[in-house]
Amino acid sequence: MDEATARAMIADHFATAASDQVASAEIYADDAALEFPQGLERIRGKANIIGFRSAYPAGLEFSMHRTIGCGNLWVNEYRLRYDGGSVFNIVGIMDFAKGKVVRERIYFAEPWEPPAWRAQWVEPMETEAPFDGNSG
Repeated sequence: MDEATARAMIADHFATAASDQVASAEIYADDAALEFPQGLERIRGKANIIGFRSAYPAGLEFSMHRTIGCGNLWVNEYRLRYDGGSVFNIVGIMDFAKGKVVRERIYFAEPWEPPAWRAQWVEPMETEAPFDGNSG
């Protein structure tokens, strides 16, 4: 898959992810698997992915940080806010085949305050940009 096509598909996916589950799912192959390793969960099939996401009990906002990859492997880093409250840092790995995502693994991480004991080895990163709720 060429870079321009992959980036356009991923951008379209995240542009509609909070509002139109059918449009957002256009990126997936009919037999795609969506995996959440932290919960040891797998959702098989585009229809089940749409059903799961359509029934999700919270409003979601996405704020993209970056998309990197080449060929059939792409990684998306973004922030996700639930119902205008809690924000999580997310890494999603997309495997493409024949122009569609056949597997996506999504990892969630809550932000934390770094402990003081390691301050002598740690350099603070720049503060994340304020959550903008934009998916682009």
